[in-house]
Amino acid sequence: MKVLVYTNSSCPYCKKTKDFLKKHRVKFKEINISKYPSAAKELRRKTGQTGVPVTLAGNHKIIGFDEEKLRRILKIK
Repeated sequence: MKVLVYTNSSCPYCKKTKDFLKKHRVKFKEINISKYPSAAKELRRKTGQTGVPVTLAGNHKIIGFDEEKLRRILKIK
């Protein structure tokens, strides 16, 4: 499953999300909207969200750091 995480440099919940994914060896692509402002527009267009983190996993979107939802969607025990 392809996993994409929208973040920004100063977001503590973004770090939690990335740390969680790394801990469970989930490969993901990070898009930092503070480094790539055009990505913020893309995020809003794709999800309707302006805040981060937003994780896109397959057809699912996870808003914020939601460990339970990440575990369920990514099948992590």
